[in-house]
Amino acid sequence: MNPNSQDEPTQPQKVDPYEEILFSGYIDTEIAEMKTLMENWDKATYPTLANSIVNHADRHDFNNSYLKYLRKANNFTKKALERQYLAMVQIDGIKEMNL
Repeated sequence: MNPNSQDEPTQPQKVDPYEEILFSGYIDTEIAEMKTLMENWDKATYPTLANSIVNHADRHDFNNSYLKYLRKANNFTKKALERQYLAMVQIDGIKEMNL
């Protein structure tokens, strides 16, 4: 079977049902933003990345507000890294910081 042949039928790609849930109701630009934010996410023990995000968002009462949840999670990560950096600076005795 030649993958470049247009005459032969191709296998349809499997769609993650959680991706359908995750992206449902969003426009293309929002989906693109979500995909960018998802690059910083780890699926951990979940079968898929989308499954992990949907589950976490729902547990934190962000049902059907997945973009908002991803933004909030991304902001939380940035703030946590800033706090960690400040703690390291204080431990090292450095008084000035440039972010």
